[in-house]
Amino acid sequence: MHGTIHARQLAFMADVEATFSELQPQLRIVEHEFPIIIEGSFFLKSPDGPFDQFQVRIVLDKNFPRREPKVFEIGQRIPRTIDRHINKDGDCCLTVWEEWLVKTSDRSFRGFLTGPVHEFFLSQWFYEKKGIWRFGQRSHGTAGLVEAYADILGVPAKQETILYYLRLLALDWPKGHWLCPCGSELILRHCHRSRLLELHALVPPRLAKRMLLRLRQFISVRRRGPKLPAS
Repeated sequence: MHGTIHARQLAFMADVEATFSELQPQLRIVEHEFPIIIEGSFFLKSPDGPFDQFQVRIVLDKNFPRREPKVFEIGQRIPRTIDRHINKDGDCCLTVWEEWLVKTSDRSFRGFLTGPVHEFFLSQWFYEKKGIWRFGQRSHGTAGLVEAYADILGVPAKQETILYYLRLLALDWPKGHWLCPCGSELILRHCHRSRLLELHALVPPRLAKRMLLRLRQFISVRRRGPKLPAS
């Protein structure tokens, strides 16, 4: 068993290094034991080639993509503030991870590098040039998380609505006798059961439970103290 796990880790690291070689040749693995630590220059690219670079550190857990990597800008180029999407621990607020997991067609390390990482630093570069966020930005804290989850579910960005949907989706199979989350006061089997089953396929119970726990944690933190970034 341990040999199989070790072989998977080696295969994963080989895939990571192959991705670097093809896409970001100035990145290197500097710590080969999990969590893997990657450092170097991350290049922003256009069809004409690289046009800027950021110095980065990426901390990659063995449970990727279930576990979100942490990415740090280590060149002191980006101010360490929430308004520049840097979390209080210094890591970059790339995205709401569950939203990426649901919407992406490529959950590989390559997809992570060319998706959330590249988009984050491209947005930072654009903000430096223009003073606006190229892809827009979500609210900070619980509001941002609710916005992201509402986009995933295709429902209004209301905290209690999101919580109820996630409670239903966290079940192995949505209960037909529960009230429909649309607010009709009808039970689910007589209302939007087919829609909820579609969402159940999009957001399976394991992911819904994770989202539910995370949102509850954000709500709890908000009640106790200052808001946190949404990723």
